[in-house]
Amino acid sequence: MTAKAALSGLKIGVIGAGNMGQALVRGLVEKSVYPQNISVFDIDRKKLDAVRKEAHVRIAKSNRQCVSLSDVIILAVKPQILREVVEDIASGTDKESLVISIAAGVSLAKIESFFKKPVCLIRVMPNMPALVGAGMSAFSLGKHATARHRKIAEAILSAFGEYVPVPEKMLDLVTAVSGSGPAYFFLLAEKMIEAAYELGMKVDIAKKLVYQTAFGSGRILADSQEDPEDLIERVASKGGTTEAALKIFKKQGFGKVVHDAVRAAHRRSKEMREGV
Repeated sequence: MTAKAALSGLKIGVIGAGNMGQALVRGLVEKSVYPQNISVFDIDRKKLDAVRKEAHVRIAKSNRQCVSLSDVIILAVKPQILREVVEDIASGTDKESLVISIAAGVSLAKIESFFKKPVCLIRVMPNMPALVGAGMSAFSLGKHATARHRKIAEAILSAFGEYVPVPEKMLDLVTAVSGSGPAYFFLLAEKMIEAAYELGMKVDIAKKLVYQTAFGSGRILADSQEDPEDLIERVASKGGTTEAALKIFKKQGFGKVVHDAVRAAHRRSKEMREGV
């Protein structure tokens, strides 16, 4: 089943018109979902005006109206207000409703407890590149979600990038790898630009070199069948400049730093989920 077929005729409600909510709406409209089949609500009128102007979707007057207009409800709100939103809309959902949550760190069981009744639920962990249609999302099904619901979720997530199903216990690690991951690449880019500047290069030139190198390297990683270590060997000639740089990375413990950073993010994700 194609993404367009999976979403055909469905009415989709998005509660929360922040960056991720807006990215979802843009992607869905670009995937040929009829704008008037998408309803959006946010307490911030400026955000609603922006999404209406850009995507020409329906603007609901409240969370409850958004739900009443929709077959699928996407909760694109901050974790700290998720319970309040769910308790507001719970009475408007039924056993046919599909609820998709992208609130970080809030488990399926916790969300189901907010509804106080059985609900078809899917939890998603997206990442920042979704804002430019290049996101990576992982998702887990709640106990009442069916194969049909999975197809719908996959079609929605494909609107702003790639996706992969995972057991919910893996979502904390997903958060540490792909959720936080863009910041790791941004940090590397920042330090490469700083080094180039200190060695005499103009900042604007350094930025262009680093940004395009990051973009091209990402394309190769995504498109190639080779592992990263094999690609490294293709760049690093014996006795050359790349090998000299890689020796410093190894000597300074770059690999251990990355491993420790991912572990720290993983640990913190679990602490946040558990309310620590």
